[in-house]
Amino acid sequence: MSETGLLTTYTSTVSFDRYEDIRVALFDPNLSRTFDKRSYHDGNIREGIVSIAHGVAHRARRRVENTQFRAEVLRLYERELFPKVMNALLDRLITSDHVDLYPIGEMLSVVLAARRAGIDHDGSVAQLRALVRLVDAFSQGSAILDAKDPDAVRVLVRDAYAEFERDYVRPAWNRRAALIAAQERGEAPEEDLPQDILTVLLRHRGDAILELSDDGRVVREVATYLQGGTHTSGQTLVNSFDLMFAEPDPEGLIARVASDTLFAQRVVQETLRLRPTTPKAKRRAEADTEVAGRRIPKDALVVLDFTSGNRDRGVFGPSADAFDPDRQIPANVPRWGLSFGAGAHQCPGRSVGGGFPIPSTFEVDEDHVFGLVALEVQAVARRGVRPDPDRTPERDQRTERFTRWANYPVRFVQTALR
Repeated sequence: MSETGLLTTYTSTVSFDRYEDIRVALFDPNLSRTFDKRSYHDGNIREGIVSIAHGVAHRARRRVENTQFRAEVLRLYERELFPKVMNALLDRLITSDHVDLYPIGEMLSVVLAARRAGIDHDGSVAQLRALVRLVDAFSQGSAILDAKDPDAVRVLVRDAYAEFERDYVRPAWNRRAALIAAQERGEAPEEDLPQDILTVLLRHRGDAILELSDDGRVVREVATYLQGGTHTSGQTLVNSFDLMFAEPDPEGLIARVASDTLFAQRVVQETLRLRPTTPKAKRRAEADTEVAGRRIPKDALVVLDFTSGNRDRGVFGPSADAFDPDRQIPANVPRWGLSFGAGAHQCPGRSVGGGFPIPSTFEVDEDHVFGLVALEVQAVARRGVRPDPDRTPERDQRTERFTRWANYPVRFVQTALR
């Protein structure tokens, strides 16, 4: 650990690539996501946010924020809110038969990610594009451990936070603070308060255990949820079609997706298994510990290879490297593998993006949640998406993460639903 609080040297490096070993490591309370203990002022662009917090504050904040991911809320988004905007937005975004699929995925996802985070917008394409541009900056910050130019990322993210606070968070903050004050005075009913992350944070800001007295930390927390709900979904949408396009009968797969929402969900979960948005997770040992019989000293770097773990033949069978949405797996293993993490830092938006677990019988009841990405994949499939033979997709070269795209040109047989 350097004097500034940024961990730059490690006592050792320990890597795990087997499914069960990684799963055990994810539950180890001694393994932390915090590599930079500096303050935001001193250069830690992610200081204090829930995704890297550790210990009591992290647990307390997750308990408060998890209220926005209850099953009844997920069903509201999936069955009422999202269908109303999805196809109308696709009509505005697919204006020709040659388009870039990646920004379409982000634009679809940012609509509800903003609502859940507590960011108000007018629904215009221009404002959604502005939010997506900020999300792109936040996404580079979230992957700073894999960034090729970390210093450039820090500058970019600082500027993005400032713009985000000025143009989006402060106006939304002021509106919610006024509503909360009215409710506390008995002048407005509880149900008038928005159901979103920003409102929850403002209502609980006085709870010292949450460590939210710093305004900037609240801004970064809201940005984390906006980014997490947008970037991952956009990349997974693209990766789903990239995998289907590579199969012997892509049009047959796309036709199945278009007609069967549960199959669309299996495509998404199989995509997440093969193309985890975080291919390798990194942890720091807060204290000496042991995982799967291996001793890990304090301040060791622990690398969890999700890509390899998700292709463990002992878990996913001899065809673990293949794309197979119909694959049969053990009942206690999620179809997405390790891609949403596990333990204290399991992704809170797992069911938003990936939906509920799918039984081995492929039969679900009326309470099942398919996940918003499955709805997006199905909506795009119904418009007859095809690879663009004249343009080659490009991966994001700013990071070592191979699952990220910079652009993904496609063609559409029909640009709007008839």
